[in-house]
Amino acid sequence: MNVTRSFPLFALSLALGAQPLAAQAQEPPLSDAERAAIQSRIETLNNELESLRRQLSEEQRGTDPASVKVAPASQVSDVSPAPEEELASVQERRELERESANNPFSITTHRRNYLLPLTYNLNPNDKGFSSGDPDRAEVKFQFSAKFNLVDDLFGDAGGDLYFAYTQRSWWQAYNADSSSPFRETNYEPEVFIDFDTRWSLLGWTNIYNRLGLSHQSNGRSSEQSRSWNRVTLQSTFLNDDWAVTVAPHWRIPESEDEDDNPDIHHYMGYGDVTVAHRFNTDQEVSMLVRGSPRDGNMGAQLDYSWPLFGNVRGHVQYYSGYGDSLIDYDHRTQRLGIGFSLNPLFSGNGLDQ
Repeated sequence: MNVTRSFPLFALSLALGAQPLAAQAQEPPLSDAERAAIQSRIETLNNELESLRRQLSEEQRGTDPASVKVAPASQVSDVSPAPEEELASVQERRELERESANNPFSITTHRRNYLLPLTYNLNPNDKGFSSGDPDRAEVKFQFSAKFNLVDDLFGDAGGDLYFAYTQRSWWQAYNADSSSPFRETNYEPEVFIDFDTRWSLLGWTNIYNRLGLSHQSNGRSSEQSRSWNRVTLQSTFLNDDWAVTVAPHWRIPESEDEDDNPDIHHYMGYGDVTVAHRFNTDQEVSMLVRGSPRDGNMGAQLDYSWPLFGNVRGHVQYYSGYGDSLIDYDHRTQRLGIGFSLNPLFSGNGLDQ
């Protein structure tokens, strides 16, 4: 038997056996959610160990090692994870995110972060674009991060307080005749409280609820100024490889003299609904719908992403309808873009777009 190959397996098995004892001596009792996340992780490691043992056995029987394919831990089984395992996986990511957020110097992702170097708009909006005509092709990107302020704000009732910031920009990078300006940028600082939950109904599990206060504006003045303040609610439900987020909001009233966009609710509506599906292990597709059905003004965004390399994912996005940006809230857009994104939807972040 090859001792040099057997020793790492023995050491890894010994470490797996000793780690829970050390953690138990240093940490307070684990919650049910933490136990479920740890159990899911142990099962994944056991599967990987079994795969390595099979490889070692093949080598000992004289099989060419190059012909032995060792499946990654995430692909050891072709069977989709059971709902309980999927919930444990999501909960584990939430716990890891929370642990990272507790670091006073830690900033974590909030909404999806992406860069679309090429988007093409069939119906560009020239409103507020003073230097010539806007190009149909432009760059779109979004940066979004959050910072944990307080954990368990309400004691045993939970409630983690966060500050978040999201910036979404539309850049006329290929419009050299107009000096490649930023056509529109939307800034959104917000404060919200997250409540982790695990109650289930008809196969769907509510994994968290959120209450927040949001300010969104385009940072411009005069006739091009667009802004609104909202109270936001958000609930995310998970069922195996499907997820739904319902996010209603209420606009805080402004005086008539200070309101830059008094009819914005006729186009942006009173909330968003996002439906997402994960398939083939790590490919994701989602549909966001917003607008005012009563006024017949709707908008929808379709996103598809897949793993490329490392943490980078390929990303295709299509938007049709009203509400693509604040300056375009009352302008019908048809835009297709392709590029890259970083954080997947099926993570501790829920389904924020």
